[in-house]
Amino acid sequence: MIMQDYNAKLEKLFDRWIERSKQNNERRDATEEQRIIFTKDGLMEKLDESINVAKEWGKSKRRIMFLLKDQPTDWCNDCRGWLKSKRNYNLETRFIRNIANLFWGLWNASPENLCSAEQLHESLEDVKSCFNTHPFAFVECKKQGGGTRLSDKELKSYLNKYGDLLKEEIEILDPNMIVCTNRHIYSFVTKMYEGELTTIDGFNSIRINERRGKLIFCSYHPSARRGEDFVYDGVMNHFRAYLTSGRKMVV
Repeated sequence: MIMQDYNAKLEKLFDRWIERSKQNNERRDATEEQRIIFTKDGLMEKLDESINVAKEWGKSKRRIMFLLKDQPTDWCNDCRGWLKSKRNYNLETRFIRNIANLFWGLWNASPENLCSAEQLHESLEDVKSCFNTHPFAFVECKKQGGGTRLSDKELKSYLNKYGDLLKEEIEILDPNMIVCTNRHIYSFVTKMYEGELTTIDGFNSIRINERRGKLIFCSYHPSARRGEDFVYDGVMNHFRAYLTSGRKMVV
């Protein structure tokens, strides 16, 4: 891929998104400015500022995007700097650990090395290093934060109102591995490539777009009250099926 200024493109998109949010009377924060509550996201910056995330993303064979639901906040947020927090850098929360685990598996697995859950537990320092040095994208589908729970009805309504903008964000970043952390998000993304997707018999949580060179996964949410192995293998079992299917690899 050609080196691009992804953040510049995203900022222009976010300006239009915020303007439409104003027109739709979305909630505002409690500051004097009464700003529309909005989450900015995209390529995650690293604590090691010598790492040029955009450059590394542009040349990565595997460009992995995590599509989340929304932030549990009542204020404006830019989550691209999250990994600069020592707490997140050190994978101290279940939410971050589950994302880091999945990223490590998706980044490293091959037909010769399927990155089992056992290998994951034997590679904790490697998981941390992989997460904090290699590029990935983190995108909230609903940009207006809310509570700790988001109903499927509210998520679907938001996707109906802003789905064209979310699609544009995905196209700007151009991932080739998309992890959807909700079945409605999975449905939204697969419809983006309707008519281009193939499946693997018995594995309903992976779709393959050979023409565009993309894999789409349906995952448990990283904050799900499930064991880490359960969340990890929920995606990796499908990726392993793809890797051992004998198909021509698209990533």
